Amino acid sequence: MAVNRSMWMVAGGAVLCAALFGGCRSDVYYQNRAVERAREFLLKHAGELNAEERYFVTFNDPVFLTSPIIGSTEFPKDRSSDAPVLNDQLMQICISWKLPSRDEWYLVYGASNGRMDFWYPDRLIRKKFALSNISSLETATTLARTYARDNLFDLMNAEEQNFIRFHFPAVLETNFEANFNPTGKAKLNDIAKAKEKAAASTQYTLIWELPNKKEIAVFCGFGGEEMSGWDINFAGVVSADELKSHTVQSIKTPEEFYRDFPARYARQTAKKISEKKTSEKKGE
Repeated sequence: MAVNRSMWMVAGGAVLCAALFGGCRSDVYYQNRAVERAREFLLKHAGELNAEERYFVTFNDPVFLTSPIIGSTEFPKDRSSDAPVLNDQLMQICISWKLPSRDEWYLVYGASNGRMDFWYPDRLIRKKFALSNISSLETATTLARTYARDNLFDLMNAEEQNFIRFHFPAVLETNFEANFNPTGKAKLNDIAKAKEKAAASTQYTLIWELPNKKEIAVFCGFGGEEMSGWDINFAGVVSADELKSHTVQSIKTPEEFYRDFPARYARQTAKKISEKKTSEKKGE
């Protein structure tokens, strides 16, 4: 998993004490225990850290990055009289440290209810957060995930929704037939403008190969270079054969999500534009 940008911070650290209420251990006890598990896991698997960085992790409190997992019914709602109902929602919880000497955060990922009494480390993620420079592809991915949640709930179960939410898509150039009047009520002038925009754009399709299924979730739309201005024209679930028949070119695999777009789809730099204009003048 790469931690997507829908995560939000809910705690600034863990308190170094445990309290007892009516003979039951409090949430703080379980959170402190989870932090110790995360700290031990990080120090074991982050061999690149020097002694000073290891001391930082050992003696500084983490922050918690959390997000609910869709469709969870794993935990009953009456585990403890002092635990709020929210705590029984299954969450992805990253116990995280930001080392002053490094650009990336160190996130120890695990899944648990909000009490964290059954939280165990699953994997270590090294993540750079660049919220001030969100790419068009990231914006498009967020748009697709929201669309899937709000509109495709009848086509996908909770596992498939979570797969889209917590995995990166592949990006294709495609030639699907676009639908410029999905409601049948669009004005002719609006249809003409939409077709004109599409003709001047590239048809990009984000895809997720759904787990335990042969079908593929597709989110198709038109955008400029590097998917700038991309919006969903249609979305749904198709077979691998149908997708293949409409694929012009593979642009990015999920593993290449943060890599530069191939030259054909990338923005031209000012230098390249200048060189092009100079070359055109010489050819006159």
